Amino acid sequence: MCTFFTTLDIVLPIFLLIVLGFLLRQIGILDETGCGRMNTFAFNVLVPAMVFYNIYTADAASFRNPRLLLFCTGSVTALFLLLMAAVPRLERDPARVGVMIQGIFRSSFVVLGMGLATSMYPGQDMSIIAIASTVVAPLFNACAVICLEVHSQGRRPDPKKIALDVIKNPLILVSILAVLLLAAGIRFPAAIDTAIKSVSSTATTISLIVLGGGLTFRGIGSYKKELGGGVAAKLLLLPLVFIPIAVWLGFSQMELLCILILFASPSPVTASIMARNTPGADWQLAGQIVVFSTTLSVASLFCILYVLLSLGLL
Repeated sequence: MCTFFTTLDIVLPIFLLIVLGFLLRQIGILDETGCGRMNTFAFNVLVPAMVFYNIYTADAASFRNPRLLLFCTGSVTALFLLLMAAVPRLERDPARVGVMIQGIFRSSFVVLGMGLATSMYPGQDMSIIAIASTVVAPLFNACAVICLEVHSQGRRPDPKKIALDVIKNPLILVSILAVLLLAAGIRFPAAIDTAIKSVSSTATTISLIVLGGGLTFRGIGSYKKELGGGVAAKLLLLPLVFIPIAVWLGFSQMELLCILILFASPSPVTASIMARNTPGADWQLAGQIVVFSTTLSVASLFCILYVLLSLGLL
């Protein structure tokens, strides 16, 4: 019973913030335009500030063990290649193929993941997850561009375009800057340091509220098969495959939590935005995958965390 309430204390704050955003949208305090602008603000300012601060204040020793980064890179790449081969055989509509691939392999690694980690390990060093994001973020972006261009537009992806999209990503830019400052031992004056910390501390709360405000359940009738398969693969199949492998390889505690976040958290809002900006992609399906994977992830994450806590792995 103690494990049950511990798990509830970890998951419930995240769920309540998402519900708050949804309720604010229903009573008119938030609207679609406002949520879109706040999401852009969070993606370009708040979340990069959070990633920057976590890396900038990290223990440099965190970079000396590349095992976790290698696992994240290898497993995501293998999953992406498998989906690129399998999904076109199951879904014949090219407008939906790339969207489904992206919806399954991509996750809310930074926003929801950092919130989950903070809720589980309050006051502890989050540098492991922040450092992992320097690998995961560009990999997610590059793979998303490839699958959407290949299947939605029916053409070979442009390596220059992919490289440019990755380089322009604010998470990548701030990660590189933070790593350079950390390696050089450069520290900001106390006032600047405090300001960055203050901005970064708001990232998870605001991002989760905006995520809830953007949820909409309209137009799901024509996507039942795709939603059922995509969300089940995202929230159930991937954790059942990759978490046991990670445990077998000896990952535990914060490293295992990082892997759990990578494979068990829902599809991010940016997946819907990217699909909407890709000609030929079914962006409405992308949005519904975000909605339902986010909503149902509350239950799936609770179950996974409960099992891992009961086994003493987290």
